[in-house]
Amino acid sequence: MFSIRFASKVASGLIRLNEPGDVLKMTREELPDQQTSDVRHLPQTINFFLRKMLPDFSVDTCSEAFVLTLRNFVSFDHFHGYLWRPAQHGNQRVQISLAGNVVSFAEETISPAPQSRQNDASSESRDDLRVTLHRSIKSLDSEPEFRRTLESAGCKAAIEIFFAYYGRPVLWIVLGLPGPKQFPAEETQELLLVFCKCALVSLHGAYLAELDQRDGKRDKPEPSERFDLALRWFHTVVRHLNVGIVRLQNNQANDAEDALQRASIVAGVCLAELLTLMRIMKNP
Repeated sequence: MFSIRFASKVASGLIRLNEPGDVLKMTREELPDQQTSDVRHLPQTINFFLRKMLPDFSVDTCSEAFVLTLRNFVSFDHFHGYLWRPAQHGNQRVQISLAGNVVSFAEETISPAPQSRQNDASSESRDDLRVTLHRSIKSLDSEPEFRRTLESAGCKAAIEIFFAYYGRPVLWIVLGLPGPKQFPAEETQELLLVFCKCALVSLHGAYLAELDQRDGKRDKPEPSERFDLALRWFHTVVRHLNVGIVRLQNNQANDAEDALQRASIVAGVCLAELLTLMRIMKNP
């Protein structure tokens, strides 16, 4: 379900690089004043993410909060992103722009079969999260016009982040960098990966809630029913977490990873129920 790519080496089998990479500069408004951001900063990073997303918890606000949080600990020269809302048709998407601290959205219509990775989630794998460090933007699988835009902005390398909902594209972001020497330090790569995994749960929850609302599955839900479902899903998350802990204690790494990934998946479903319940309470 998760993968981050490297071309030359693999960090715990999670991050991939399309033509290897190394080290990235940070701008930290909210994080402690340390030389390099790492997983110790995850609590502050998640708190910042939630503050930017609430009180409205939707695919749009989640995407906006993700972009602003990235900007808070990763420096880049060029930003480009697309969002696919649950209610949109296959030939529609939303272009995301970033100017200072302002994130804006603009809907656009695209050709039926654009040749780009973000619109072909099955071209390589069915991973719902991919983070790729491109030592050269030539390895970035997107429209030629976009690569020319990066080149004109002086970008020779890029960080690509792709989120999907069971193979359906949701959010695609590219951060343009002057060169591969601006890639994150290994500790920051780990923070980036863990943060993206956390954000994936939020995106899945928001996406599922909006998808079910669009399909009429949650038109008139009873609060007690939604609470009961959320409670059941919550305990399913706890069950998978504890199975994962037991598997780790028994040195069964593969089974532990499977249990923890299941916990993450169910957490998204539980979040969707909580969001539906929140909507009911706001609009009884």
